[in-house]
Amino acid sequence: MKRYLHLLIGFGALAGQWALAAEAKPAEKTYLRFQEKEKGAALEVGIISMQHKVTGAKVDLVGAVHIGDQAFYEELNKAFKKYDSVLYEMVKPADVDPGNLPKDRPQSGVGIIQKFMKSQLDLAYQLDVVDYGAKNFVHADMTTKQFEKRQQARGENMFKLMFKMMQHDLAQRSKGRGAADISTLELIRALLSPTRSVELKYLLARQFNEMERITAGLDADGGSVILTDRNKVALRVLKKQLQGGKKNLAIFYGAAHFPDMEKRMIDKMGFERKGVRWMTAWDLPARKKLPSLKTPKLQSPPVPAPKQ
Repeated sequence: MKRYLHLLIGFGALAGQWALAAEAKPAEKTYLRFQEKEKGAALEVGIISMQHKVTGAKVDLVGAVHIGDQAFYEELNKAFKKYDSVLYEMVKPADVDPGNLPKDRPQSGVGIIQKFMKSQLDLAYQLDVVDYGAKNFVHADMTTKQFEKRQQARGENMFKLMFKMMQHDLAQRSKGRGAADISTLELIRALLSPTRSVELKYLLARQFNEMERITAGLDADGGSVILTDRNKVALRVLKKQLQGGKKNLAIFYGAAHFPDMEKRMIDKMGFERKGVRWMTAWDLPARKKLPSLKTPKLQSPPVPAPKQ
């Protein structure tokens, strides 16, 4: 169960207000990656360039990591200005303007996890930095009522989704797939380190690649509201934008949504993948060597000599 606890924390960082991940794909279909470098490392998100085969309309799938470097979000704000429309994810009440969210706004369970991780990892929170009030930003997600109604119709809740993920993970592990868990010793070392935020980021960044595989089960057996149904909503909005004459668009969604979303765009909407470029969401400095933590050996009590 410890495994799923730290994966749930990782899910909070990646998934957005409600999003989970989709099925892991081969290397050329990676949407998120952890890169070791000569001096340090980086957690990178992909920007997938799609183009319509007939009209030539371009759509970039811009991966979101919901806690990240301040510089990452500032770079996104600059990049978003070049698009005709930026379609964004956010399950919210219909009358809420994300461009004017109060600082003391109530948080969802996932939002609370994200806020906690922001403080522990010395990162910025996406909702605090990205300019959701930009004129070209278009809401492309469910409202809170739509989401709740759809979940009720499916009989879906967070506990069932977690169980579904666990079942899929166990099945994959029985086939020898999957990365090693974060050990308790590794976690203790990171928490006690003088560079705690850096060490924790290294541990979690390595696990984020694993998230796509762990949550692949959500796309099975008719999919889920949290992934499949929300992707359908986003693509309906995309169709409307294209019909309105927009030619250069971005879909700004959690990177975990893109395996399913890209497949739908290729199979049902006439798009093709043209390329991918990468942005650094977490720029990690080189790690300092930590002292090893050794488990003390238990010595057996002396055995008294037999009486003569």
